[in-house]
Amino acid sequence: MIQTWPSFRLKEICDISSSRRIRAHEYTKSGVPFYRGKEIIEKHNGALKVTTDLFISEKRFSEVCAKNGAPSAGDLLLTSVGTLGVPYVVKPGERFYFKDGNLTWFRKFDKIISDYLYYWFLSPSGKAELKRCTIGSSQPAFTIVLLKDIEIALPPLAVQQRIASILSAYDDLIDNNTRRIEILEEIAQRLYEEWFVYFRFPGHEEMGFKESELGEIPEGWEVQELGNVAQINPEAIKPKSAPDDVHYIDIASVSPGRIDKAETMQFSNAPGRARRIVRSGDVLWSCVRPNRRSCAMIIEPEKDTVASTGFAVLRAESISKHYLYQYVRADQFVSYLVNRATGAAYPAVKASDFKEAVIIVPQGDILSHFDDSVAPMRSLIHRLERKNANLRAQRDLLIPKLISGEVDVSDIPMPEDKEVEAA
Repeated sequence: MIQTWPSFRLKEICDISSSRRIRAHEYTKSGVPFYRGKEIIEKHNGALKVTTDLFISEKRFSEVCAKNGAPSAGDLLLTSVGTLGVPYVVKPGERFYFKDGNLTWFRKFDKIISDYLYYWFLSPSGKAELKRCTIGSSQPAFTIVLLKDIEIALPPLAVQQRIASILSAYDDLIDNNTRRIEILEEIAQRLYEEWFVYFRFPGHEEMGFKESELGEIPEGWEVQELGNVAQINPEAIKPKSAPDDVHYIDIASVSPGRIDKAETMQFSNAPGRARRIVRSGDVLWSCVRPNRRSCAMIIEPEKDTVASTGFAVLRAESISKHYLYQYVRADQFVSYLVNRATGAAYPAVKASDFKEAVIIVPQGDILSHFDDSVAPMRSLIHRLERKNANLRAQRDLLIPKLISGEVDVSDIPMPEDKEVEAA
């Protein structure tokens, strides 16, 4: 039986506002991180490090804090332009400011806890209310005036706390797995740099070196264009022979090192960009805004998985797929793409930019040794990502039932990691 709880307008139970205006000329290269919707979405998705490239000075941060304050632990931010309705609760110790208009700031809560509001925004009832607040078609947005009038049914604080505790237990397990993933990613990248950037691989003491266009490299190694050792965009779906259904990866679904989802849809209803066929071991690299490092490896995809033509698909041929992946994630390759990008509003690179990138091609069995070290890490990362997907699915099934009062919170046990392991 669905429980009935009293309703309140959001403006009655919390303060809703935005930030002080920060002008573009006030951005700095370092200092206090300055977040837009993009960074909050990354944090919502569990990223421990965000790819922000905007900062403001300590002096400017102190000025806005003195006048209007800054987000503190327990406050909630909601994306309010473009990708709408993504919530994030500020964690203890976080220190940043944010762009006005891009994000709405909820604080000073009464009769509601921010963690409960977070999950309410993710529930069907919360999403429906947010949809009613949306204005604009080409650039959808929320207004603070409309958000303030949203109605929300509120259970007692003790029930809110129990609901938030159950759901956040899933998110805590997801965060723990994400930390393990990021540690493994860092180890793999450091090993790549140690062996193939600084050339401190096993047996390097006995190797001679020679000059190349990339500087000194070990004797016997070569410098080649990437297009000579890997295929770029090797396969595309032909409409006449297309399957009935596809699993589509769009640009927004890929963040650094991670594919958040592949949406299942009928090919006849798929976007015109859903054309690039991908296989296990392929690497996706977003061609738009390469500074964001939206790149990930495809591992054990569903049959008929396709990616947007906004990606370059890289398929290793005469080099290891693990070596290729670490190479295209390295700072040097990212800098190369950023320098090749054209377009002011949407800087982008082309397939030819990937083909013409130069890569060191090691000789001998060094790549086999590298694979032996990195492949188990990549396998564990994949298992952890599958566990996270399972946890998210379980959590998302519970959200509407708990938020609506359909199930009694006392009937729901806390999740355990071993349950996920068994799944």
